[in-house]
Amino acid sequence: MDVITLKIYRASIQSILFVLSFGVVFLLISVLSLMEEFDLLGIISIFFSLWLLKYALTLWKTRASDIGSYWDDEGIVVDFHGNKVYWYEIKDITYQNFQGSKSTLISTHYTHHENIRIRHKRWLPTIAHSIYWFSIEKPKNHHKNLMIAWEEKQTNKNKRLL
Repeated sequence: MDVITLKIYRASIQSILFVLSFGVVFLLISVLSLMEEFDLLGIISIFFSLWLLKYALTLWKTRASDIGSYWDDEGIVVDFHGNKVYWYEIKDITYQNFQGSKSTLISTHYTHHENIRIRHKRWLPTIAHSIYWFSIEKPKNHHKNLMIAWEEKQTNKNKRLL
């Protein structure tokens, strides 16, 4: 069996800075609007901007601790929480471009949806996992190398079946 070299694709610094700057600007605008008139929409916008800042800091923390998307001989880590989908559970890996949002889509076989749901501690099963290109560094390189690894796994699987 071929050894797959491990490269972790961490959270993109550009997406972290974008979310952080948007959160700061939105917070400033919200505070200024609350100074003019105190209303419910201003309070909701404050909470939304604080949520954006928390999300940016969470992404920064995952980037600093080398958590990201990678694959090994067992499977693919599909999110920044370390949730893994095993190679035998994967039905197909494709490139998706939906309204300008590019992603690598990992479709799982329907017989494994419940096992993945339990392992990832979700309420509902996920039929496909998306790795959004704006959220990771070097997304084209990530997709190309993942497709190469997927092709190797498929050929090894077909050789074992023969």
